[in-house]
Amino acid sequence: MILEKLRLKYFKNYSECSFNFNPKFNFIYGDNGNGKTNIIEAVSFLCYTKSFLQSAESDCVKYGEDRLEVTGEFINPLNLKNKVLFLYDKQASKKTVALNNEPVSRQTSFFGKIPLVVLSPGDIKLTTGSPNERRRSFDILISQISRLYFDDLKSYNRVIRQKNSLLKENFVYKKYTQEKLREMVDMWNDELVQYGVKIVLKRVEIAKEFQKYLERNFRSIVGDAYVPLINYESELLESESDTGTDEKVLKDNFKNILAEKFPLEIKRGMSLAGPQRDNYAFAMRKNGDVFDLKSFASQGEHKTFLVALRLSEYIYLNDKLEGSNTGEPVLMLDDVFSELDKNRIEKISSLLPNFNQVFVTTTDKRYLNTLKKYFSDKDISVFNIVNGSIKANN
Repeated sequence: MILEKLRLKYFKNYSECSFNFNPKFNFIYGDNGNGKTNIIEAVSFLCYTKSFLQSAESDCVKYGEDRLEVTGEFINPLNLKNKVLFLYDKQASKKTVALNNEPVSRQTSFFGKIPLVVLSPGDIKLTTGSPNERRRSFDILISQISRLYFDDLKSYNRVIRQKNSLLKENFVYKKYTQEKLREMVDMWNDELVQYGVKIVLKRVEIAKEFQKYLERNFRSIVGDAYVPLINYESELLESESDTGTDEKVLKDNFKNILAEKFPLEIKRGMSLAGPQRDNYAFAMRKNGDVFDLKSFASQGEHKTFLVALRLSEYIYLNDKLEGSNTGEPVLMLDDVFSELDKNRIEKISSLLPNFNQVFVTTTDKRYLNTLKKYFSDKDISVFNIVNGSIKANN
């Protein structure tokens, strides 16, 4: 998929801007606070129907305005245009998404139609932050290739909210007898087991497949000195028998865990078991030793891991979507070169021509000199962002 045109209206610090992008490489530079990342965030609204930064729509409306509008024109592999419109009305607290002038009624029917991979400075939370950040990142990846997974995840999250509401209500008001509460909780637990096991099985499958992609892309940047590792950790798997990731075994495990934790859930007023608490653990193997990335990696190692992670996501999505009308993902790299040494900047730059359409943002225009070694002049468009306006430099 190629993002050909983008139009912003009342989006953050942009009043009204339209711009055409290069189908190969787009270099976006400017000082901090001028709106480079806002461009990427706007594109994420078109692809994900929400901000990749998890910003509230109301916070993205330009100061003094009551609505925002983002429009993008994408070209698929059949050379057909896909026009996506995202509207948000602040007064009505309502968002509208339309594809080719047809309203999108269900997010699950749209998510993944325009695949997107984003690297941003905030991704450091993936290697240093809580498990929630890593789960969210992989949920986005998996949901772009599996509508069934996205449906199961939405259903599971709905049930968790309802169960937590019940537990919290009882915690505050002591409204039910323990027998009655158990009966009500069991109804929600039956659904949690139904959806939760399917989520865990899919995550295990993807983590195993994705490991090979991550190793390959990490090696292309740093060679064989390090081997990156991903381990999916779930309470459901800890008590697993020798039968492997068998669905019946996992269901039994989940039921037993829920039963064991029921008394504590009553005391805490919240659900304490399930895939919403699972983790993707990141590590490195060096000279035969394995070390935890979060605790022992340098800043450069963290950044290199994250770059390899996002490039791997791109290739993984592309392989899984091969033959579909979606085409290759759009790749957006926000401040990709910071905290990297000259050799790794050079190596990453040399890899970028292998990708479909790439966007790079930076505060330092000098990186363009390195990138020009690997892209022809016709394949590069340069944009200077100054105070919410965009100026092309070709």
